Amino acid sequence: MADLLQTMVQFANDHWVTLLAGFLIVICYRSCIAPFTVFKKLGIPGPTPVPFFGNSIKNQLNPNLIPKCQMEWCKKYGKVFGVYIFREPFLMVADPDMIKEILVKEFSKFHDRKRLVEHIEFWKPYDRMLTIVSGQKWKDIRATLSPTFSASKMKQMMPFMNEALDTLMNKVDRISKTGEIVDFHRWLQSLTMEVILSTAFGVKAETQTVEKDPITELAKKAMEINPLTAIFFLVPFGEYILKYIPDPFGWDKIGSIAANIIEERQKANGKSKAHRKDMLQLMLDAREETGGEKIDNNDIQAQSLVFLLAGYDTSSTTLAFACHQLALNTHVQDKLRDEIDRMWPGDEGSPSYDVLHGMDYLDMVINETVRMYPPGFVLQRDCNETCTIKGVTIPSGMPVMIPCYAIHHDPEIWPEPEKFDPERFTEAEKSKRHPYTFLPFGYVGMRFALLEIKLTLVRLLKKYKLERTEKTAVPADFVATFVLTCSPEQVMLKVSPRE
Repeated sequence: MADLLQTMVQFANDHWVTLLAGFLIVICYRSCIAPFTVFKKLGIPGPTPVPFFGNSIKNQLNPNLIPKCQMEWCKKYGKVFGVYIFREPFLMVADPDMIKEILVKEFSKFHDRKRLVEHIEFWKPYDRMLTIVSGQKWKDIRATLSPTFSASKMKQMMPFMNEALDTLMNKVDRISKTGEIVDFHRWLQSLTMEVILSTAFGVKAETQTVEKDPITELAKKAMEINPLTAIFFLVPFGEYILKYIPDPFGWDKIGSIAANIIEERQKANGKSKAHRKDMLQLMLDAREETGGEKIDNNDIQAQSLVFLLAGYDTSSTTLAFACHQLALNTHVQDKLRDEIDRMWPGDEGSPSYDVLHGMDYLDMVINETVRMYPPGFVLQRDCNETCTIKGVTIPSGMPVMIPCYAIHHDPEIWPEPEKFDPERFTEAEKSKRHPYTFLPFGYVGMRFALLEIKLTLVRLLKKYKLERTEKTAVPADFVATFVLTCSPEQVMLKVSPRE
């Protein structure tokens, strides 16, 4: 044994250069080559990856290019292809039949989402967010939240939405008399933040009357992608390095606001019976009823952050782009106003829930806005069981990505896709298309967001005209972060009173 050990040491001393070179070759292969052979082995086409970066180098320098890149790849490689985000393979699926299989028929094999990193203990409790959590915990949280968005609950929330809208209408009335040009997107961000704080948490905030109010500013920062943080996805063991960076995703400050709201509500519940069954109270009640088995304090804090961010950003983005397009397309604005006058002829302060629900052209305008600017510009699912769909084998563990923006701008499905045309969503036109070529809001609060958007547009157009100005961006640029949102100072509009 001693002789063998001595021989091995001597061999290493004599050939250390060769051994080191071999070791480096193995490391290089495992890091730079092996991760990028997945789709070649599966016989799936796609763009050629670059070592370390995969297909992300252009998008890393400018994330706003992601939706456009996906459009180019769909055109070049077809409806199913593979890309690498750094060293992680993602199967891109733009085929509507396959999308239906993934999201509906084979849902049990695709209900989870890819985590940002596999070891996420360092950013608890946000690993419990509905957009990230998986398995039975996802089902428990979803089942707890769903009753919050029934039609009856939505009707109860309308007075609180209208209260926030009264403030917006007062601001709009002021600029209608002065001709002032304003960034409507900023105003709408403040509106939707005030609405979500009031309706979901029972908190009266004045986000619309304070310039750059701190809560809205924190929410903006939390929705941005930090380029320095993204670099750690490049290097081996980068996720472990992230572990030692404080608040790498910028969620702690806005999360602490949610935590404080929860703490105050719990104290109030101890003194008197809660009188508002908002989203927060439903979660607190569910925790008490199950003894914390299905949903606990960490779950509640995580979902509160989701609602603060999604409830503010998705609605304000869709509203901003809708206002932008209505200002540019006055014939659409006039037609929508005609429907509003017909369905809501009175002068009462707000239309009813049922009146809003019956406005078909309003639905068409919102759908066309979401087609052109889908907030969730990609959908992502993880395959948890190997399966074959339309002849494509998807191995277990493979992340699947559905490029909604690319599908919504496919000229074969949507002729002249850059043209704003709500008539695409008449019943006759919808019947000509595969239902999975339109992928709008896809989260549990969809009904809430739609009600807020409809109520805002109807109340605005009932009294005012939206007008483009020399500062209005044409076309409007977007920013692609965790969601697709509106770039600053794009929706620069003025308003005038109706004649």
